Amino acid sequence: MDSEARDFLEGCRAVGVRPDQLKAILLTHWHNDHCAGAAFLKQTFGVPVYYGAGDLPFLTRKTAAHGVRGWLGKHVPEEGVLVLLRGLLEEAAPEVILADHLVQDDEIIQAQFRALATPGHTDGHAAYIHEPTRTLFCGDALAVVANRLRLMARPVTPDLAAARASALRCLREEPHIVCPGHRAPLTEGVVQECRRLRAFLEAENPWPWLG
Repeated sequence: MDSEARDFLEGCRAVGVRPDQLKAILLTHWHNDHCAGAAFLKQTFGVPVYYGAGDLPFLTRKTAAHGVRGWLGKHVPEEGVLVLLRGLLEEAAPEVILADHLVQDDEIIQAQFRALATPGHTDGHAAYIHEPTRTLFCGDALAVVANRLRLMARPVTPDLAAARASALRCLREEPHIVCPGHRAPLTEGVVQECRRLRAFLEAENPWPWLG
């Protein structure tokens, strides 16, 4: 992810989607391995941006660090895992990303997506479910590793209680496909995986250190 959306636009070309066909940008949270490039797409192509109110200060850089920490953040290359490091050092998105609309829990967006308030990983984290196909875009509320549903690692989950409730909220939607913010989507055995992880969380088992 880079602030000029080069990788995103390359992906669009690969699947045959022109930038002027984009209807909306639905951000799950402010970490810039998830939001980098959104400001460029909004400014260049006029694509409206949606995200949760709890992440507004981070996405508008009201929280941006100054001094040595801010300087270091600005000089971290936007490559690989360093993309996340840059945002964490700066405590803000790399560019100001103004929302055209702050999403509310259960709100319908663009007639087909329903927003789910899923705090825990960040205060304003949101997930989105595409109602026609029951596809869940869960950001970092859930993870998928080796075709298994997992949780995000404890060190990047500052509010474990909220994250547990958010993960359960997603699982109770009974999606047909789960698209996490990292790695490949879960497309097979989704019902069984949702039930397994739901039972684990409802039993109040300790949050795994590595998710």
